Amino acid sequence: MFVLFPHKTLNVFACILIYALAFSANAEEVKVDYMSLTALMIKEGDYVRAGEAIEKVDQKDEKLDRKRFYTLHGIISLNKELYSKSIGEFDSAIAAGQENKIIHVYLAQAYMGLEKYEQALSQLSRTGELEATMAGIWLLRSQAYWLNGDKYKAWDVLNSAETRFPEEKVFLRNKMFYGIELGLFQEAIRLGQYYIENHDASVNDYVSLGDALRRSGKPEDALRFLELARVRYPGEKNVYVAMAHAYSDMDNLSAAAAMLEEGGHYHNKLYKDSAELYKKSGNIERAFFNNSKVLDQKSKLIQRMSLQLETENYDQVLAMRNDLLRVRLLDEDEYRYVMAYAQFKVGDYQAAESMLENIKDARMFRKATELRKVMAGCANEKWLC
Repeated sequence: MFVLFPHKTLNVFACILIYALAFSANAEEVKVDYMSLTALMIKEGDYVRAGEAIEKVDQKDEKLDRKRFYTLHGIISLNKELYSKSIGEFDSAIAAGQENKIIHVYLAQAYMGLEKYEQALSQLSRTGELEATMAGIWLLRSQAYWLNGDKYKAWDVLNSAETRFPEEKVFLRNKMFYGIELGLFQEAIRLGQYYIENHDASVNDYVSLGDALRRSGKPEDALRFLELARVRYPGEKNVYVAMAHAYSDMDNLSAAAAMLEEGGHYHNKLYKDSAELYKKSGNIERAFFNNSKVLDQKSKLIQRMSLQLETENYDQVLAMRNDLLRVRLLDEDEYRYVMAYAQFKVGDYQAAESMLENIKDARMFRKATELRKVMAGCANEKWLC
């Protein structure tokens, strides 16, 4: 929810707030400057050690730079998502004389974390000249408006930011997703096309845009972008999964299964999912074919057993016995029951009873009891079975 700025933006104010690590020494002792050590740890992104260092600062020292102390303390709390605590510390920094406008950006982030969007916007209105150089302020402002329910204002902020910072692709990217949320699908598609043609779009950009369109009820439009992604990133698992979801939303399970089958060339586990979709679409032969390509033997055998049951090939289930023993599936009550059921269906009641005797799980035990009743009835009146 709350936004951290790109690292290059952070460097702008890091130079203002963070000083070099300093030590002063004499012949007898080395005195550590814990304030500077804290600043260094923050710069390196190590907020745990920064927190440990700042606790060692002597707050009774009359020469303590309190505005810097409270600012660093607030940054640590903010990055630990202790938002209320960080607000108190930033307010203390201001009371101690902190005049750097970046403090209001920090406060806005903290209020965003608390979902207090009006207060966040109020803080952002005090950032002054920083707005001219910090794109992150505009991104944070647009998100505050959006989450506060003023969605068209958020859109306007992105438009203004895009004009001010044409090199920052994040504003165009956010406009795409805002457009989808607002139901402006054709505009979102236009922006998406422009984004892909004019920026170095990542595979996640394609997939995110495709998924957003699909969830908004536009699977056909989603596939336009996902097809481009498949050409550009042929080995990316998420592209094939996203395309399968889109085809499934169009009730085209065969096409969805085919996408996962193609993805299986690069990511073997997708063959199992492809087999499931082929089974649902009624193409059992293709389901078996994809199952045969699954490398994980346990998953492969569980799915193959399911497919054999689906097609009532009980002899084939029994033929899997040695393979099931090898991967210890018959140590599990669920598969003991399946084997007993197959034995029952081929008329081998004695073998089925022997398999059922070992079942201990409560749920499977109840199913075993029901199967015993059916077998007892079949023994008395075989014509019923």
